[in-house]
Amino acid sequence: MNVLDAKTINTQNSLEIYVDRMNHVMVTDLHIPTEENPYFDLKIGIKYYRLRNQNYYDSDINYFWLRIDLEKNSVFLLEPDTQSLFAIKDEEEREATQELIGEWLINTLMFKHSIREIINQKKAENITSEVEIRPILRTIELLEKTLELSTEDILKATVEKAS
Repeated sequence: MNVLDAKTINTQNSLEIYVDRMNHVMVTDLHIPTEENPYFDLKIGIKYYRLRNQNYYDSDINYFWLRIDLEKNSVFLLEPDTQSLFAIKDEEEREATQELIGEWLINTLMFKHSIREIINQKKAENITSEVEIRPILRTIELLEKTLELSTEDILKATVEKAS
């Protein structure tokens, strides 16, 4: 790990340290667009270390949903009800968290590795019919678009509560 591969957010309760290491960034769920829900959603977990009073305190994993609206070509960051990466943060800390996602997370090796791992899993699925292959190819296409997200896409995203 290189020191430049880490990002820090100073909150009112602690110092959160995010590092680009194996198993610190993971995609835990994904939803491909359907007629009922036209969005592509990825639930992403990030493990970080928390320092309080200049001492190591603990580590934690918190989550957010990355939502891509394909029709409007827009991105949203959604807060889950529990273990939200944005929870108990004031407005400035929430902005810093959004910057963390846009300037650091989407550029980390582990984020890209997590997405590529899912792509490889989808490619390796045993497909027996034309009907089964369409959603898999669509998922792969959407995951590849996720790898193309820019810092600007994330920084201009709206942060909302997940519904």
